[in-house]
Amino acid sequence: MTQLRILIVEDEVLLALDLEDLLTDFGYAVCGIASTAGDAEQMAEELKPDLVLTDICLARGTSGIDAARSIRARYDIPCVFLSAQAEECAREDLAPISLGCLQKPCQPAKLRSMLADAARHLPRAA
Repeated sequence: MTQLRILIVEDEVLLALDLEDLLTDFGYAVCGIASTAGDAEQMAEELKPDLVLTDICLARGTSGIDAARSIRARYDIPCVFLSAQAEECAREDLAPISLGCLQKPCQPAKLRSMLADAARHLPRAA
């Protein structure tokens, strides 16, 4: 099995760097960090990650949901969402584009479990 490549989409720099450290510790490869939906879409096209880990609300009024929909439609790359608001994770419209959602701040054990479960559903990771 090849190392899973993850694109982090998070507008809070310190949180993004913490996530990068955690993912690396878990054995994943972080291929990039984006802070806006536009950056995420461009990086997904260039880097072709296996999975996108994205916050739902991003900088400059952009939406992680919109970015995830576009990335899924154009490149068939699924995502795992992060949100500071529990009700955002309960949205039914996330199911077609998401392999899960965690409330921030997420506990490392829950993040690790969510990503391991998501990885089992990825064709490139098999």
